[in-house]
Amino acid sequence: MKIECIGNRGTDLPVQEIDRFGTEHTLFDVSLGREYRVYAMSLGDAFLEVLIADDTGKPGWYPLSLFKVTDSRLPAHWEFARMPSEGGARDGTGALLTTDTARWGYPEVVHSEEHNIGLIEREDEDLRTFHNEQRRDDTASRPPPR
Repeated sequence: MKIECIGNRGTDLPVQEIDRFGTEHTLFDVSLGREYRVYAMSLGDAFLEVLIADDTGKPGWYPLSLFKVTDSRLPAHWEFARMPSEGGARDGTGALLTTDTARWGYPEVVHSEEHNIGLIEREDEDLRTFHNEQRRDDTASRPPPR
């Protein structure tokens, strides 16, 4: 799946999304007109987010409303889970650490809240897993040799 950036500021978001994703002054690390590959999608509190490698080269969850879909095909290896999944990460009180109600994408991001948190916190092991997924998708999208 690929998407093209059509907005990169808080003011580009629908009013009901601004508080969830920042403020009207927020500037997102994406570039207008640039195409991004989607590695996962998440639905939470009626908002759809996409996991991309942003302009910093790092993984980040962004509101889909900042993009238009340019290639709607989903990778064959993607999986889906309703949240909270079995074994979901919990805080010290036992509360789940996600507000997501559903997630689909590569297996680790779908089934491991620890991996998702590791991406956000920039943990080396989780970044390696994400970069392996980038390489997998880049290889799969190349045309076959002649």
